[in-house]
Amino acid sequence: MRPRLLDIVRCPACRSRLDLHVITEERKPLARPELAGRCVGGPGRYERDIREGLLRCTGCPLLYPVIAGVPRLIRNAYDEYREFYWRHRGTIGGLEGMEEMLRRLGAVDPSAFDRRSNESFGRQWQEYQYEDRTWFKDDLALRKGEFLASMDLDEAALQGRLLLDAGCGNGKLTASVATYGAEMVGMDLSRSVERAAANAEHSAGEHAPFVHFVQGNILEPPFAPETFDHIHTSGVLHHTPDTWRAFRSFLALGRPGAHVYVQLYRVREPWVGIPNRMIRAVTSRLPVEVTWRLCWHLVPLHTLAVRAVARLRGEETPIVRANRRERAVSLFDNYSPRYQYRYRPEEVREKFLAAGLEAVKDVTFENEARHMVAFVGRKPARPESAGGQFGRVSERV
Repeated sequence: MRPRLLDIVRCPACRSRLDLHVITEERKPLARPELAGRCVGGPGRYERDIREGLLRCTGCPLLYPVIAGVPRLIRNAYDEYREFYWRHRGTIGGLEGMEEMLRRLGAVDPSAFDRRSNESFGRQWQEYQYEDRTWFKDDLALRKGEFLASMDLDEAALQGRLLLDAGCGNGKLTASVATYGAEMVGMDLSRSVERAAANAEHSAGEHAPFVHFVQGNILEPPFAPETFDHIHTSGVLHHTPDTWRAFRSFLALGRPGAHVYVQLYRVREPWVGIPNRMIRAVTSRLPVEVTWRLCWHLVPLHTLAVRAVARLRGEETPIVRANRRERAVSLFDNYSPRYQYRYRPEEVREKFLAAGLEAVKDVTFENEARHMVAFVGRKPARPESAGGQFGRVSERV
């Protein structure tokens, strides 16, 4: 965690600012002196990398850990990382009288947090290897180019902007977008953020200091409203307990004039959708590890089924370059999460328009149109809104 992130994050319980107590840190100089011009508040705030620490809320008694360089800004942080708290209880000042308070104040409303989803996606990205294709695509080439089309922006429009990638998963796309000159914040509910942060330099290179990862919940986001210049979420909101509640929470994080991109699962044909729901009724209730093993062993059968469906449709058999692990991860993503809602394009468009977004357009890629629907829109700009250059970020947050 770089100190710059303190400008951006907030307590997810009360949205107050957070104070940082450093336990261990490293210093990583910028790769090139000219990158200093992108640093809000000076290069030192990007060169320091806090490996372990504590974030204390200034508005309530909650404490959040920084572990492996990533702030864990989830309400139930004490239950998730109890060993860390007890290991550093001397720094905290003793936990004996504080333990029950941390557990009580950090209790999560089940309507805002699903432990199955947290465990499932953490397991999914644990299995993933960094050289693997994400959804069978090359992240640093195809997906990076697709990001611009999805956001309805060009490369120049991202320079000097602060962006959120909510539900960043393996973090490869998040990190690669920083090479456009943007400052990126990737958030995920699961522990996938650990590997995302560890591998950021592979995708961002010398731009890695401008890539931040946070463990957080989109239904209780650890950011102040109107923090980001543009906001992006792909394949995430439909896995929450309430898709449109998550959408409203996500939308609030964009500034006036922000481009807003959302990708959701699409309603499938009954002869595909009904069997899928029947299978999920079983697999989403099995222990996560059992579901993973099932998906691994079912890869050959599923591959044959995909080819058979293509022939029934009169289509050419799709040629997908993917190893068994990549295919198993894709299956697991479908069959393991507790929640999986699907929508029609007209439903998503209606929600965008009802939220007051402008320039709403369907940006679903042709090769994803069978199973996904994606829209982008723009939040109305206030007359006094002058944009989100890096120099203005520290004034706004």
